[in-house]
Amino acid sequence: MMARVRFAAVVAVLASVAALAGCAQPSGTQHRDGPRFVVSQNPSPVWQPVGITLASLPPGQRVTITATVRDGAVWSSHADYLVPANGAVDLDSQAPIDAPFSGVDGMGLFWSLRSGSGAPASSAEMWGASTLRVGLAAVAGGRRVAQTSVVRVGLSSASESSAVFDDGISGDYFQPKTQDVALRPAVIVFDGTDDGTPTGVIAASQLAANGYPALALSTFGSAGQLDPSHTFPAERFLSAVAWLRSQPGVDRQRIFTFGTSRGAQLALWTAVAYPQLVYGAIAPGGTTGLICNSPVPDPAVTVGGSWVPCASGTRDTSGPNVLDLSRIPGPIVLGCAGRDEQLDNGCAWMSAGIAKRGARVGDVYVRAANATHLFYAPPYTPLYLPAAPYAQPTEDARVQLWNGILEALSEPSSVPGH
Repeated sequence: MMARVRFAAVVAVLASVAALAGCAQPSGTQHRDGPRFVVSQNPSPVWQPVGITLASLPPGQRVTITATVRDGAVWSSHADYLVPANGAVDLDSQAPIDAPFSGVDGMGLFWSLRSGSGAPASSAEMWGASTLRVGLAAVAGGRRVAQTSVVRVGLSSASESSAVFDDGISGDYFQPKTQDVALRPAVIVFDGTDDGTPTGVIAASQLAANGYPALALSTFGSAGQLDPSHTFPAERFLSAVAWLRSQPGVDRQRIFTFGTSRGAQLALWTAVAYPQLVYGAIAPGGTTGLICNSPVPDPAVTVGGSWVPCASGTRDTSGPNVLDLSRIPGPIVLGCAGRDEQLDNGCAWMSAGIAKRGARVGDVYVRAANATHLFYAPPYTPLYLPAAPYAQPTEDARVQLWNGILEALSEPSSVPGH
């Protein structure tokens, strides 16, 4: 079902991009009978993997494949492979003999791209929203034997956004550009909960590109009017969910909440507090209980101006501090990183939440032992990835988490009333 939800939108977007002059054509010359790159889909969406094979090479030869992106700066990566007996190096099934990643990883050349200046990949516009051209080249025996270009279609080509200022809420609403006749689950994303990184907007755009409308809600108020205490009034959520349920094409009975880092607790609390309005919750990289704001104790959430009980600090993961996740009617998606530099006991919080909820069909839990905090960013690009040795585990966690998110969204509801 997941593939059917997104298929029409992806086809329409790729068709429009391919229509641009020369956009999908390989650069350089590739001879039909000589070594050549075979790309499974070109253009391809940045939010999906693409299959790449280097064909018609002499068996036993060592070949170096280089990926390059030029966008002001030069970003590059490389991997060496030993050509197998059939003469074809399939990146989805063959491990490199030398690369900045280990094992079989068909997208390794893409997420391991690094700047020649050493600058981090911190531009969400470049590595998510915009369409990129990735140049591929193969060198064997000291000479270039094949080259091509892979066009990666950006999120902005598949989703459109509009600013929302309505009934006490502010944010950005992301919709798939190609509308589906069926009602679709929709998501409220708590934005502004990761200092310095627009993870909420990125997630909302990613969701819309995959066919799910998403409201990136300004959690602590709009720009210039931010609440310095970072206290979230429940009334803001109620206004947001009412607004989202009123949008065309939205399945009113399948509203999900989505929060990461400090937003994870808000996604879970709202789903627990309002199960009649919220179907499921996605909450990686945070606690499964409400934590009071610090250093001066302030409430994490208020209802009618009154404090909602919250824990002082993140150390105590015992039962009373954990939200009753069994109240959430639909699936939940949780994740934790063993190398989380912001929440070092995130996996203990996840375990406590799972124990409180009990076993449920459709739930997704990602426990990434060697991933770092931003393991919930979308996969297949170097955006916000840490340095080695934690880059690959973090990327692997991103793939697993986002596959789980899309699976949870695409599953039909078995809950009465939803």
